[in-house]
Amino acid sequence: MKKALLSLIAISSLTTQAQAADVKAGQALFAQRCAMCHGEKGAGDGALAATMPEGQKPRNLTTGANKYATDDAKLKEIIQKGGAGVGLSVMMPGQPDLNDVQIGDLVAFINSLKK
Repeated sequence: MKKALLSLIAISSLTTQAQAADVKAGQALFAQRCAMCHGEKGAGDGALAATMPEGQKPRNLTTGANKYATDDAKLKEIIQKGGAGVGLSVMMPGQPDLNDVQIGDLVAFINSLKK
Protein backbone atom coordinates (compact mmCIF):
# COMPACT_ATOMS: atom_id res chain seq x y z
CA MET A 1 0.00 0.00 0.00
CA LYS A 2 2.77 2.40 0.99
CA LYS A 3 4.74 1.56 -2.17
CA ALA A 4 1.69 2.18 -4.38
CA LEU A 5 1.08 5.54 -2.71
CA LEU A 6 4.70 6.58 -3.25
CA SER A 7 4.44 5.57 -6.91
CA LEU A 8 1.27 7.61 -7.31
CA ILE A 9 2.92 10.66 -5.72
CA ALA A 10 5.95 10.28 -8.02
CA ILE A 11 3.74 10.03 -11.12
CA SER A 12 1.70 13.05 -10.00
CA SER A 13 4.89 15.04 -9.48
CA LEU A 14 6.19 14.13 -12.95
CA THR A 15 2.86 15.08 -14.52
CA THR A 16 2.94 18.48 -12.79
CA GLN A 17 6.54 19.03 -13.92
CA ALA A 18 5.66 18.09 -17.50
CA GLN A 19 2.73 20.50 -17.50
CA ALA A 20 4.96 23.28 -16.14
CA ALA A 21 7.54 22.53 -18.84
CA ASP A 22 4.82 22.77 -21.49
CA VAL A 23 3.76 26.21 -20.25
CA LYS A 24 7.39 27.33 -20.07
CA ALA A 25 8.09 26.09 -23.60
CA GLY A 26 4.90 27.80 -24.76
CA GLN A 27 5.99 31.03 -23.10
CA ALA A 28 9.27 30.96 -25.03
CA LEU A 29 7.43 30.38 -28.33
CA PHE A 30 4.93 33.10 -27.46
CA ALA A 31 7.78 35.54 -26.81
CA GLN A 32 9.31 34.71 -30.21
CA ARG A 33 6.20 34.58 -32.34
CA CYS A 34 3.26 36.30 -30.66
CA ALA A 35 4.39 38.95 -28.17
CA MET A 36 5.21 41.56 -30.80
CA CYS A 37 1.46 41.90 -31.39
CA HIS A 38 -0.27 40.34 -28.37
CA GLY A 39 2.21 41.79 -25.85
CA GLU A 40 4.47 40.00 -23.38
CA LYS A 41 1.58 39.19 -21.07
CA GLY A 42 -0.99 38.64 -23.82
CA ALA A 43 -3.00 41.81 -23.20
CA GLY A 44 -3.10 42.77 -26.89
CA ASP A 45 -0.66 45.60 -26.31
CA GLY A 46 2.45 44.49 -28.18
CA ALA A 47 4.71 46.98 -29.97
CA LEU A 48 2.99 46.38 -33.32
CA ALA A 49 -0.57 46.57 -31.97
CA ALA A 50 -0.68 50.36 -32.13
CA THR A 51 0.11 50.28 -35.84
CA MET A 52 -2.81 48.02 -36.71
CA PRO A 53 -6.18 49.29 -37.92
CA GLU A 54 -9.24 49.03 -35.67
CA GLY A 55 -10.93 45.69 -36.12
CA GLN A 56 -7.57 44.07 -36.87
CA LYS A 57 -5.88 44.59 -33.50
CA PRO A 58 -4.64 41.57 -31.57
CA ARG A 59 -6.95 39.97 -29.07
CA ASN A 60 -6.42 40.43 -25.35
CA LEU A 61 -5.72 36.85 -24.36
CA THR A 62 -6.01 37.51 -20.63
CA THR A 63 -9.77 37.95 -20.64
CA GLY A 64 -10.60 34.45 -21.81
CA ALA A 65 -13.29 35.90 -24.09
CA ASN A 66 -12.60 34.77 -27.63
CA LYS A 67 -14.80 35.13 -30.66
CA TYR A 68 -13.61 31.91 -32.30
CA ALA A 69 -11.28 30.05 -29.93
CA THR A 70 -14.00 28.61 -27.73
CA ASP A 71 -11.89 25.55 -26.87
CA ASP A 72 -8.31 24.30 -27.22
CA ALA A 73 -8.96 22.65 -30.60
CA LYS A 74 -10.16 25.96 -32.08
CA LEU A 75 -7.22 27.83 -30.55
CA LYS A 76 -4.81 25.30 -32.09
CA GLU A 77 -6.50 25.82 -35.46
CA ILE A 78 -6.09 29.59 -35.23
CA ILE A 79 -2.42 29.25 -34.32
CA GLN A 80 -1.77 26.90 -37.21
CA LYS A 81 -3.88 28.58 -39.90
CA GLY A 82 -3.71 32.20 -38.77
CA GLY A 83 -6.55 34.66 -38.52
CA ALA A 84 -7.35 34.73 -42.22
CA GLY A 85 -7.47 30.93 -42.28
CA VAL A 86 -10.43 30.91 -39.89
CA GLY A 87 -12.18 34.10 -41.00
CA LEU A 88 -10.60 36.43 -38.45
CA SER A 89 -7.95 39.14 -38.67
CA VAL A 90 -5.63 38.91 -41.66
CA MET A 91 -2.98 40.52 -39.46
CA MET A 92 -2.42 37.29 -37.51
CA PRO A 93 -0.09 35.02 -39.44
CA GLY A 94 -0.42 31.26 -39.29
CA GLN A 95 2.28 29.10 -37.78
CA PRO A 96 2.14 26.00 -40.02
CA ASP A 97 5.77 25.19 -39.31
CA LEU A 98 5.06 24.42 -35.64
CA ASN A 99 4.48 20.79 -34.73
CA ASP A 100 1.61 19.53 -32.56
CA VAL A 101 3.71 19.57 -29.39
CA GLN A 102 4.78 23.19 -29.95
CA ILE A 103 1.21 24.27 -30.69
CA GLY A 104 0.08 22.43 -27.55
CA ASP A 105 2.75 24.29 -25.57
CA LEU A 106 1.50 27.62 -26.94
CA VAL A 107 -2.08 26.71 -26.03
CA ALA A 108 -0.98 25.78 -22.50
CA PHE A 109 0.75 29.13 -22.10
CA ILE A 110 -2.17 31.10 -23.55
CA ASN A 111 -4.54 29.30 -21.20
CA SER A 112 -2.27 30.23 -18.29
CA LEU A 113 -2.76 33.93 -19.16
CA LYS A 114 -6.52 33.92 -18.63
CA LYS A 115 -7.69 35.77 -15.57
